Amino acid sequence: MAGLQQTNSEMILLSWVRQSTRNYPQVNVTNFTTSWSDGLAFNALLHSHRPDLFDWNAVASQQSPAQRLDHAFNIARQHLGIEKLLDPE
Repeated sequence: MAGLQQTNSEMILLSWVRQSTRNYPQVNVTNFTTSWSDGLAFNALLHSHRPDLFDWNAVASQQSPAQRLDHAFNIARQHLGIEKLLDPE
């Protein structure tokens, strides 16, 4: 039963992320692994809720995947109080 609940919770979270990032054509979140590797999904999720924090176009078009991930982690830490628990590498 716990496995079923986790699956439902993951599907609900995935649906929320897809809804939050639907206006970002470069972003296509289909899972919690490879969909996040280029840094676009994380930045889009942040930008969809706090567009005042950074210029989406600058981040999406001018940075490498590692730079985009680092940017998202830094924005989350500095402005939202979310600690960096993973390393972009």
